[in-house]
Amino acid sequence: MVTEDLLTNRSFSWFDVEKPQDEDFETLSIKFNLPYLLVQDTLRPEHLPKYEYTDEGHFLMMRSYDEESGFDATTVQDLTRKIALFITTDRLVTIHRVKLSCLDKTLEKVKKNEVSATLQGVVHQIILSIIRTYEKPVMNLQDMFDEFEEEILSKNIGRLQTSKIYRFRRQLFVIKRILKQTNDSLYRSKEFWVDYPSLLQDLKENIDQVYFQLDDISDNFEHLFQLHISLNDQRANEVMKILTVFSTILLPLNFIASFYGMNFEYLPGLHSTTALIWVILSMIFISVSAFWFFRKRGWFQGGE
Repeated sequence: MVTEDLLTNRSFSWFDVEKPQDEDFETLSIKFNLPYLLVQDTLRPEHLPKYEYTDEGHFLMMRSYDEESGFDATTVQDLTRKIALFITTDRLVTIHRVKLSCLDKTLEKVKKNEVSATLQGVVHQIILSIIRTYEKPVMNLQDMFDEFEEEILSKNIGRLQTSKIYRFRRQLFVIKRILKQTNDSLYRSKEFWVDYPSLLQDLKENIDQVYFQLDDISDNFEHLFQLHISLNDQRANEVMKILTVFSTILLPLNFIASFYGMNFEYLPGLHSTTALIWVILSMIFISVSAFWFFRKRGWFQGGE
């Protein structure tokens, strides 16, 4: 659906296309003189942010975070929604498949004259609103990291789910990838901002701020994951230590029992009650001595 001009008191026009149909292609190509192939790109869900310049004008492909994405979303298509911006000297055309709140917020600010009256000012506000849609998911990722940290440091490993870790890392990777591609696209579009370098710089600073937060979460998680592996190794070593202690205590007892269990007629004290008592006492003494020795060495104390 192609809207009417959203701006009536500006020196340029803004047309918004939501859920474009097949019949809209002819309108977009003829009325707005848009390259057909670029219009086709707006309907392909796999496209990442990019910038192209043609004789008809500037073309920016952006991706906004989908506020309705599910907890299990792990792909670019599931986590984000695409929005295309076709920009000429006196016209802006935005194309997207679903309703985007970032566009509504931008239009509201434009009508309240809270945005620069220039075309670059409106485009700047649209892209800025898109970038800020990633602030909430970044905070959610920070909360997930805090949960991982609490579970690992409290040694509550039973609650740590592999699927949850996978979703966390995938979402982190996807958002970082989108922001990096967005930053690269803005860098290639610097000719569009040649008269307004401060607006371009502001967009880059906002992207860097969110990206550095993600980078910090990513680095901290890698260190935390290594700690998780080290703690698991430590617990395995403690189990092996306990098994070794009990094996060492039982080994001499097993030797004595095996020795007197051999099928021979002539063994020392085989038919003596006194010898049996001494053997039993020797086994008790060996067990108590080994237990006392290992306890004195601190081998029965769990790791803190």
